[in-house]
Amino acid sequence: MQDYIIVRAALFLFVGFASWALFLLWRNSAAPDSLKNVGILIASILPVLIVVLPYMNPEKIEKSFTYVLFYDSKDKIITSGNKWNPYSSSYMDMFTNLSEVPGALKAENFSELMEARGLNIIEKGIIEAFLMKFSTHWDIETKKFEGPTSVSESWVSTSVFNAKSVEIAEIRKIFKHNPLIVKSGVLVGTQISIPPDCKVDCKSTDKSREIIFSNPYVILDINFRASSGGVAQQGIWGALISDPTNMNRYSLVEYRVDVTMTIKRTKTYSPEMKSYRRWYENICDILSGYDWNVVDKKIERSLSREAISKILGL
Repeated sequence: MQDYIIVRAALFLFVGFASWALFLLWRNSAAPDSLKNVGILIASILPVLIVVLPYMNPEKIEKSFTYVLFYDSKDKIITSGNKWNPYSSSYMDMFTNLSEVPGALKAENFSELMEARGLNIIEKGIIEAFLMKFSTHWDIETKKFEGPTSVSESWVSTSVFNAKSVEIAEIRKIFKHNPLIVKSGVLVGTQISIPPDCKVDCKSTDKSREIIFSNPYVILDINFRASSGGVAQQGIWGALISDPTNMNRYSLVEYRVDVTMTIKRTKTYSPEMKSYRRWYENICDILSGYDWNVVDKKIERSLSREAISKILGL
């Protein structure tokens, strides 16, 4: 039997006995010792209030990631590198089917990536990750298996909680500002499973995007914006080879992605929070797949293996 069931059963019994005692005190308020009994009652409640009042405080959980897009000023295009590399494979879902939207990867200059052109691609990648991970249920338990060339993953849901499905048509209405999401044939999945009574909203400006999931228990916010950018004169180790004839050919833009879950008042330690915290961790897990720190480690591992293979003549 889980602890919260025992706690709730004990509280039910306590409330029953306490209600009976209050009824007797109310009906016999003229008793000679009634004032003393009221004092005892108040004194017994104060320690409990001191202990449980912290449960009123909302809790906020935060994680941040760094996404990167590369720009080729010669071809005026957003690129994933000179050849297939760990960056290409990590960002494959973000770039999948963008050919369905003419000019989706085209940019006249570097600054376009700092605004809608780059933000649309980042937003599309995030939604694509949600479609792939949460197609069946929002509360899932995952297992990862690392093979010689890739990492596979399986998940299963044994949740007792209901799920709400957001169909692809509704997703397109919510993100109507993003042509990469609105265009039919770009997104691979068909629906996103979210917690019950959950509403999906978004906020879009020229400089930032925000995706918001909210219900009576939590508010989960994904906020992203361009944070910095610059010319990559030396290229990007393991992903982008510099052009010796044009040192300023390639540039990159970094995006700050903040994922915040705020647990609402009185819900911090509710039994449902175990599932909501797992949902948050699963969301952070899929979003970390685009994080540059994760990609950079894959690049380092790939180059190390390549160097060892050359040394051994393999």
